Amino acid sequence: MLVIIMAIMGMASAQPMHKSEHGMPGTPMMERVQEGMQEHNITPMHTPVMERVQERIQEKNQTCPLCTPIKERERIREKIHEHLMIRDKEEIKERIREIKVKQKIAKIQVDIQRAKEKCEQAKHRYEKAKEMYMKLRMHGLKDPETFRYAKQYVCFGVDYIGRWLERLMVQVQNENMGEDQKEKLMVRIQNCLMALNESKEAVNSSTTPEELEESVEKLKKTWNDIMIKIKSIVGQIAVAKLEVVISKTEDVALRIEGEIEALNATGVDVTELEELLNDCLEKLDLAREKLEEANEKFEDMLTADNPNELYVEGRHLLMEARDLIREAFADIKEIYHEIQHLRVGQLFFGNETGELLVVGSGTAEISFTGVALIIADGDVTISPAASVVTIVGFEGGVEGGVSMVSGHGKAVVRGENVTVKVEGDFMRIFVKGKGTATLSGEGIYKLKRSPHEKMEEGTFGNVTLEFGVVE
Repeated sequence: MLVIIMAIMGMASAQPMHKSEHGMPGTPMMERVQEGMQEHNITPMHTPVMERVQERIQEKNQTCPLCTPIKERERIREKIHEHLMIRDKEEIKERIREIKVKQKIAKIQVDIQRAKEKCEQAKHRYEKAKEMYMKLRMHGLKDPETFRYAKQYVCFGVDYIGRWLERLMVQVQNENMGEDQKEKLMVRIQNCLMALNESKEAVNSSTTPEELEESVEKLKKTWNDIMIKIKSIVGQIAVAKLEVVISKTEDVALRIEGEIEALNATGVDVTELEELLNDCLEKLDLAREKLEEANEKFEDMLTADNPNELYVEGRHLLMEARDLIREAFADIKEIYHEIQHLRVGQLFFGNETGELLVVGSGTAEISFTGVALIIADGDVTISPAASVVTIVGFEGGVEGGVSMVSGHGKAVVRGENVTVKVEGDFMRIFVKGKGTATLSGEGIYKLKRSPHEKMEEGTFGNVTLEFGVVE
């Protein structure tokens, strides 16, 4: 029997060594040995050597990377494609948002440039007509040529004022102010344009020196009224610009307050920083009051007997508000400088730390680990209640380990696995740490996903955002 087995083994070994599908040698040889044994009615012997050989072959087949089942490879490939698709969708969405912002800015710039060019062209025509009239005025209005250029001089002057008002209208359209106020100022500018056009028609239709002089006198009265309205509008635009500066500075102050609270959580003495911040916020609040007073002065100009005095007073209030804003910003710079010295490494979670600022109305539901500052006019729910550091202004209490408050106020929250829900007509929320936020309603957000990424800005209607590293 041994001779026969050796003969069969010899026949098998004389054949070229076959390879398996994946290049693994040895499997066809074993099959031929088994076939020879069956042909000669030889019962296979399960020796330890044979068993070890078969086990090693099976191990190689299992551990070979190329032997991964096709379905498993397809599943992995589909998972990779899914991640790529999600990433690409986010990138495309962000790219579309950037393009829309750039298109809007480009349109504003085009509109402003076009209005400016029209104004310059009207100014050139006016100055040329004025030059011609000045050369001929010695002949008197009874001279036909002088009369013609006198009418041109006045009408081109009206056109120049009209183009300037249209330029002002473009500025109001693109100004960052409330829609109601914007519409109010736009209507006033349009009324000024209508009054100017009526005066221009009267000048243009005059046929005698007497009619021309009479129409010019009416135009002067119209122009005096328009000048008061223009000063009022320009003053209110200046107020709106400074209000935007205050809002942005308050957003920065809110972020700084988050940084201070984070330092406080690490045991750093932040008393001086808090005092500086309070001083900053008081200045911003006083500046806003000055702007409100200035806006009232500019608005009252339209019905007052002393509009120019009110304009001067309004301008003075504007300058006071501007100085207060500068002082508040100087405080912020000092606080930021001190924080940079006090901070040791990254606060909270190192590379996992993100930031989110939300300003608007509607609903914000945020789950996070870190610190949050909430200023709102509405309903606020905080879970767990133990994560609340301070609550000022709100009314309510704690039920079932959840803090539920409402009204107008401010809350500071800090901890792990915290959930905050804010519903109301106004909310300003800053979160530093890591988590997710679902925003619905109307407003803007500023998002810094990680310490190494740039701050991005967007508007929300219904959006979910992630900041920091979310597992």
